[in-house]
Formats: sequence, structure tokens, C-alpha cells
Amino acid sequence: MYRPTGPANLPHDVWTLIAGRTAAQSVRDLCSLRMSCTAARNAGDEDSVYRCANIPIWDQRWWSVSPIHHPGRNFLARCRQSGHVKVLFRSAVSDLFLGGCRFAGMETMHVVAAHGHAAAQYIVAMMLMLRDDADSKNNGLQTFRGLEAAGALTNCKLVFRGVVQGTWRHLRRVPMLNEENQLCSSHACPTRGNMGAIYRHQRYGRGWDVNDGDGGAAHIPCVHCRADYELILFVHLFD
Repeated sequence: MYRPTGPANLPHDVWTLIAGRTAAQSVRDLCSLRMSCTAARNAGDEDSVYRCANIPIWDQRWWSVSPIHHPGRNFLARCRQSGHVKVLFRSAVSDLFLGGCRFAGMETMHVVAAHGHAAAQYIVAMMLMLRDDADSKNNGLQTFRGLEAAGALTNCKLVFRGVVQGTWRHLRRVPMLNEENQLCSSHACPTRGNMGAIYRHQRYGRGWDVNDGDGGAAHIPCVHCRADYELILFVHLFD
């Protein structure tokens, strides 16, 4: 018996692969593909396809969708439901610093960090080191050391700064930094308590710079002091 062999009769797995690759290139093209036939529409609704969607994290047009623009908001909601890492990261940042539920934001940030998202790992490290209890500080310090060793700190700050700036400029909930947050507690450490002065000296007359290799605290042997310096940089990301 003759069976049609046109594109609409391709196996569902093949359609899902096509839809995923299309989503990774262009969301507009994905929408066009889904309208082409029932098989494409069904495949395009798979979680794996939404997780591939190419959504630029810095493009404010995606993240400032009007409440009445239901298609855009629904698409982002579906991406979040599917586990789209960039959308989850953006959502977690919103909950943590824009005014949502901080607990939910931190939980989501941990989930994104567990997927290997370096900027999420950075935020988790900073927020843990800003806490008062020793266990949280130590856990944050270990994550910070891993990112520092990988040379990932600069890129993490660039990604995070690209999110918190722009449309959220006047809506941010800024984390607080004070002497109680200080990680270095060794009275024998010659650089203890001097990170603020080093920061002001490095930045004087130059404005803010995300480059970690510009002579800031990279030369300091005390990892706790380097973490204290990084916390200063983190707080100034909100300037």
C-alpha cells in the first residue's frame, strides 16, 4: 500500500529535531514552521524545543513585553516552564532584585547554577557570601574560588550587568554591604579591611570597569580579601 512520503509524514522525532534547530536560530522562524502543518505544530510544542529558543538575554525588547501582548508573554512563560536556562536566570534575577519573592529567586538561581550557568553560579556565590552565617559564607567562597580559577568572573559580571541595567534602572533592590559582611576575619592578615580603599584607588578618575586583571585584588594572596573585593564589585554593578 502506498504511503505518502512528504515532509508532513516525517517521524515526530525528526520534526522535533528540525523544530529545535529552527528555534535555536530564530523564534520567528519557529513560529512560521509551527504554522506549516500539524506535525510541525505538535513537534514545536515539545519542552526540548522551547529550551532551545534563541532569546538574547540583553535584548530588552524580549523582556519588556507589554501585559497586553499575550503571545510574547505566553512564549516566555512556556520557555520558563520547559526549563529554558536563560529565561530562568532572568526570572531569578527579577525575583531577587526587582521585587519578587527572594526565596523563590534564590531557589531558581540554584537550579540554573546547577546546569552550569556561570553567571548564576556567580550570583549564588555573592548572595551566600553576603549572608551572616559561616556555612553560607563558606559555600559561597568555594563557588567564588572555582569561578576565579576558571577566569570567569569578568564574563559573569558582564552578563549580570546586562540584565540589571536598562529597563530595571529605577526598580532595583540593591544588596547591602557592610563590615559585618566581611569574609576576612584574620587579624594577622595585612590586607584585612583594606578592600574598599583598594577599590577607590583603582577606580579613581576612571569610572567603573569589570576587568578583573587590571590590578585590583588579583595580586592579594588572601582569598578571603579577594572575595571581599569581589563583593564590592558586585554591589557596584547596580550603580
